[in-house]
Amino acid sequence: MKNLIAVLMGGSSGEREISFLTGKACSKALKKKGYKVKEIDAKGNFVDKLKKLKPNLVFNALHGKFGEDGFVQSVLESLGVAYTHSGVLSSSLAMDKELSRIIFKKSNIKVPKYFLFKNNLQRNLNKTIKTKKIKFPVVIKPVNEGSSLGVYICKNKKQLIRNHNKLKKKYNQILVEQYIPGKEIQVAVMNKKALGAIELIPSREFYDYTAKYSSKAKT
Repeated sequence: MKNLIAVLMGGSSGEREISFLTGKACSKALKKKGYKVKEIDAKGNFVDKLKKLKPNLVFNALHGKFGEDGFVQSVLESLGVAYTHSGVLSSSLAMDKELSRIIFKKSNIKVPKYFLFKNNLQRNLNKTIKTKKIKFPVVIKPVNEGSSLGVYICKNKKQLIRNHNKLKKKYNQILVEQYIPGKEIQVAVMNKKALGAIELIPSREFYDYTAKYSSKAKT
């Protein structure tokens, strides 16, 4: 089929549901523009589906791990299929919160005081925080999730223990950093030109996953 665009959506990340919404909206818009579109759930053996379909382009509507971290990008490059959005290296570096901070520091961009805590090697997170001389409040989060999944602001030891217990059931590596209050401002950039900026003021503690995607949350 000529001029065929495959829209990858769903997948296996914690943002699967949101990815379907994104993918359906993109598919609808592409069809309105006259393109032939095939929707594919990027879960299970989706690679064989792509090989059989042989699309001219893959529109990547995946969210989170395996969609924005360089994984699916490397799969598509190995298949020789053109795709939208960033490439393998930029995607993997942007998703990995430790590696991105290392690059920021080398580029003289200020970052909060932080460290990586490995649950299988280290035992006492609260003690490590004291050793690293980071004071409460602190932020703990998975090192490679998107959309603020698993992000907690901990104001004291009790909150730290409770939230860390939630995270260590699913994640081995936790990024811990000093909490720095500030404004949530988003800027769109295209061809090195800023297209405008908006400030987001959520009614919640911060602009978390619920604030981003739930119709029940007010921002």
